[in-house]
Amino acid sequence: MKHVPPAPVPPLTESDLRLLRIFRAVAEAGGLTAAEAQLGMERSTISRHLLALETRLGSRLCFRGPSGFELTDFGHRALLASIVACDALEMVHHELNLARNILSGELKIGIADNCLSNPQCRLAGTLARFRAAAPDVTLNVAIGLPGALVEDVLERRLHLAISGQPAINSKLEYVSLFTEEFRLYTAAARPLALDDLRDGVVLVTRTNDRRTQNLARRLHIKQHAVAFGLEAVATMLVGGGFVGFLPTHYVEMLRPIHQLAEVAGAEAFRYTTQFSLISAINRPLPPSGRLLTRLLTDPQSAS
Repeated sequence: MKHVPPAPVPPLTESDLRLLRIFRAVAEAGGLTAAEAQLGMERSTISRHLLALETRLGSRLCFRGPSGFELTDFGHRALLASIVACDALEMVHHELNLARNILSGELKIGIADNCLSNPQCRLAGTLARFRAAAPDVTLNVAIGLPGALVEDVLERRLHLAISGQPAINSKLEYVSLFTEEFRLYTAAARPLALDDLRDGVVLVTRTNDRRTQNLARRLHIKQHAVAFGLEAVATMLVGGGFVGFLPTHYVEMLRPIHQLAEVAGAEAFRYTTQFSLISAINRPLPPSGRLLTRLLTDPQSAS
């Protein structure tokens, strides 16, 4: 049988852009049911819109049914294209409003765990000044792990992220904000020295924490516990018999309630993490994102 090449996608219309927005919402939510509340539509209506878009584009976008929701290869490409198209329209809207001295729209920000407790982090005060300068902008703030925050910026789910990210990515722009010093801690009521760490002590390892993993290999520590987030690390440490890395500012914040002490002789294992404001190089920030960047990097600038 002779192979028939696929027909090209027809020129897109305003109706197609609306269908692409619906498809994007479904894809990012992970299914039709999950997108119902966001779109304000019933599942059957969303399904009809997806079918209409697939007919227009000439290819299947996703598998949907009792077995779950999954994008096809074409669906992944269509999702990226729909994000770019929506971003372009959003930028036009923002710039036209900016011409009338109005900042509008939604600004999506991701923040690493417990940034607020770092006295060097000016985010709280900056957000107050941002709200005064841009009252019509809707702020969307989420907490995440460094790797997830970077992925969300790259895939355009976030405009900006504040995180410590040791691995530099050429697709991202980094603006230095503040640092955190980490030390190796244990319960103050049951102090430990470096030489004690081989004898039944459990090392708490955070998700994707290479420094803790390297420490375990260097000191031949065999017993590990896994923690998700700083509070999980601290919860284990206060009970005694555990050691783990925490930022010094976080330990100071806990001091009125829980006493932690640096492991004696572990000064050589202290390290500092640089926190940065992260954005995607190939995605221009909306005016609200540019304003927030200026306020974070130059506290005297509000214009």
